[in-house]
Amino acid sequence: MLQSILTGQAKASILLGLGLGLFLYLLPSVLSFLQRQKRFWTVLVLNLLLTFVQSWIFQKFFPSLTVMHPGSLADTIRVSLLVNFGPGWLVLLFWVLRPGENDPRLGNIQQSKFYDVIAGLPLMLWFGYGAFQLRPVLAHHGALIAAGTAPLFIWVQFVSLLMVAAFDLLLVYLLMVRDKAKGKSKGVLPRFFGFLGTFMGLGILQLPVAVLSLPMQILAAAMIGVGSLGSFLVLWRLGKSFSILPEARKLVTGGPYAWARHPLYSVEMITVLGTALQFQAPWAWLIALVVVLLLWIRSHYEEQVLAENFPEYDAYRARTKRFIPKVL
Repeated sequence: MLQSILTGQAKASILLGLGLGLFLYLLPSVLSFLQRQKRFWTVLVLNLLLTFVQSWIFQKFFPSLTVMHPGSLADTIRVSLLVNFGPGWLVLLFWVLRPGENDPRLGNIQQSKFYDVIAGLPLMLWFGYGAFQLRPVLAHHGALIAAGTAPLFIWVQFVSLLMVAAFDLLLVYLLMVRDKAKGKSKGVLPRFFGFLGTFMGLGILQLPVAVLSLPMQILAAAMIGVGSLGSFLVLWRLGKSFSILPEARKLVTGGPYAWARHPLYSVEMITVLGTALQFQAPWAWLIALVVVLLLWIRSHYEEQVLAENFPEYDAYRARTKRFIPKVL
């Protein structure tokens, strides 16, 4: 697994699953920190040691529970859940959910730029790794182009993937330098839909590849390239106001935002449709439809937090369409 990650060959779905597993494992520490509990540092140390302690206890006193048969996925999952999310993890989570004394220093940390960068670090790694994975294909296509032997499809796909990589790297940069949030959405649903809308498109990539004619392959690659180029340009204009979750940093109403309130989502739809075209129907199109629906839901929550923090947003919303200028 480590070798596949270091060589850029790890599947996005596996990386996402590992990331979710790590987040759940550290959930007691995350909740304790967000609640600014004075016991946070104790919780963090216990959380980090939990796997080693539970593994030793089960192997020492309950060895039969950690027996794994070679090649058994069920045994691997069972033991992994036991040593990572066993009784110790549940007790730690229960302790965190109990009321406790607050530490104002944690509140100061949450308001700092350092915290914003750390909170965005998983996304920086995600998008940076996405650009890293494109390196072999870009190098291969670039060599064919340099040798003068590349057909039209290779040219189109090279430019398309180059735009995808540029967009990913711009995301990494903006996550590092973006302004601190002035306001954030309240509740679980806005965050849930923000996360789901960001990663739902990965479902398309898990489907079998569609058999397309050469013109359709070129069309799909061109759509991804145009969508990624548009995303790069819109994101560049959005700049330090960018965020994945519904947050208010700075109200941007110029450039493409003078024509539509969510132009980034508009061009992302082109990328999603181009991607869906490359994979097996009807499931690819159903997932693409869900992604578009999630983009609309995300825009709804984003507009709520923007209206709460910028009084001039209502006038901007009244004169500007959501996705398509003068249409929708």
